[in-house]
Amino acid sequence: MRKPSQDFIRDVLEKSHTVPVLVDFWAPWCGPCRILGPVLERLAARAAGRWELVKVNTEEEPELARQYEIYSIPDVRLFVGGQSVDGFVGALSEGQIEQWLQKAIPIPRSARYKEAERLFAEGKCKKAAELLAQERAAGVRDPDASLLYARAAICSNPKEALEALGPDAVSQDPQVAEAVRELGQALLSPSPSEEKADSRLSRDRQGWEALRDGRPEAALELWIGLLEEERNFREGELARICRALFQVLGWRHALTERFSRRFSAAVHV
Repeated sequence: MRKPSQDFIRDVLEKSHTVPVLVDFWAPWCGPCRILGPVLERLAARAAGRWELVKVNTEEEPELARQYEIYSIPDVRLFVGGQSVDGFVGALSEGQIEQWLQKAIPIPRSARYKEAERLFAEGKCKKAAELLAQERAAGVRDPDASLLYARAAICSNPKEALEALGPDAVSQDPQVAEAVRELGQALLSPSPSEEKADSRLSRDRQGWEALRDGRPEAALELWIGLLEEERNFREGELARICRALFQVLGWRHALTERFSRRFSAAVHV
């Protein structure tokens, strides 16, 4: 078998011992190749060196295409340690490629990210958001981290949290992302005025203040108490907000497990 070209040996086989290399086998006459190419280039730029992209024109390198059994293009191969270890054929969407990359090239988690996960699981959303904000300031744009930041920051900084919900973050969990949006829009909306003294409206307002202060436990305690008195409080809006908050926290979160039964009993009486 003919040896690969020196450029391929240097740029792919040798380079893949230090960083994963994605090889795009393409040709100028291939329509799907022209669609896929810019998507891969955009993702490579976003990866910021976590993996590298090499494009191989099969018209110019027919021997290389035969060696790697490229029968249909575009054909994308992932090289690690000098070997082809994974790949796909055809022009996938950007979201599909991102999901494939996350499995093929797992993103190393920093100590800050792991600590933020722990804090979020304990209900310390504000502290978790502060750590993840440091990750973002350092240029980290991991979709999982972006979604976790949006979930953690939605109470204390809803505007920035919603800005973090790019397509890559939304694709991680569309339902949770939608719950983040619903909660963020509610937090950014003006608070309803209290035309008369009403202890229920006062407790509702205190719940929003607690949530904005990063204390979801206090907010849920106040709101579910209100729903136990009037399940259709604010014409069902408060119940929708509670459901969105449970989704943002996660159904296995300690606060969700603690309050969800009381919530269900209150709204389904």
